[in-house]
Amino acid sequence: MRLDGALMLKDTEKYVRLKQAIYRDYSRSYGEDRKRFVTAGALRERIAWALGSLVPGLRLLDLGCGSGELLDQARRPTLERSSLVGLDLTPEMLALAKNRKLGRRVSLLQGNILDGLPFRSSSFHLITCLNLIQEIPTKALPKLLEEMERILVPGGEVKAVIPCMTDDNASSRTFARLAREQGAINFGYVNDLKETLENGSGLHNKKYDLKSSPAAAAASRGRTRFDFFTKLQRQISDMGLDPSEVHQGVVFFSGNRSKV
Repeated sequence: MRLDGALMLKDTEKYVRLKQAIYRDYSRSYGEDRKRFVTAGALRERIAWALGSLVPGLRLLDLGCGSGELLDQARRPTLERSSLVGLDLTPEMLALAKNRKLGRRVSLLQGNILDGLPFRSSSFHLITCLNLIQEIPTKALPKLLEEMERILVPGGEVKAVIPCMTDDNASSRTFARLAREQGAINFGYVNDLKETLENGSGLHNKKYDLKSSPAAAAASRGRTRFDFFTKLQRQISDMGLDPSEVHQGVVFFSGNRSKV
């Protein structure tokens, strides 16, 4: 199934069905595979960075909360005195989060962020999203950024970890194209991603930090039970290209709503 950004905006139901099917499959091995795609150390680093400004009393929204690992970690520095909310599209992912028994201060919601964020303006001090932005149609990203800004309190912060492509070679370009066509996943190149975030958002104090990612390498070696990306790498090999030349990174992006 091929879905480009324009089609997804016109056909949200098709987008939802595709994403839920992919992440339903991923949920079956999420705990073990996520650490293979990311590594346990890198995952801890990402969560610690995302939660760095969280203190007791602040309200947090985690978009694409998945299994709830970030929310679980967020309970500790806030001494369970903060309101924490997780939003995810896929019921099976939310079931993993519910199994953590996160406590009464944590709320878990199912929803499609393409329909807007179902919260009042100025509701949260911090919005986190780890591995979510690439799942959003490019044409829908400016609207999502506007919605994030709307629901932040003045001076509130967005922190996002965004997978991207780093090397401009045939294997990497093909991997990005196949991910977009078969999974509606937009692995952009760093400069294109920065341009989209710069031009599509009114956030202030924007910061970008590019780091390496082992995700494509893990997929090419077939070390994960979740095989969506492994299948892409096999297709690349069948085309006579070298899967080991697919190189990805992650952008650590942050920005603030104006204090005015």
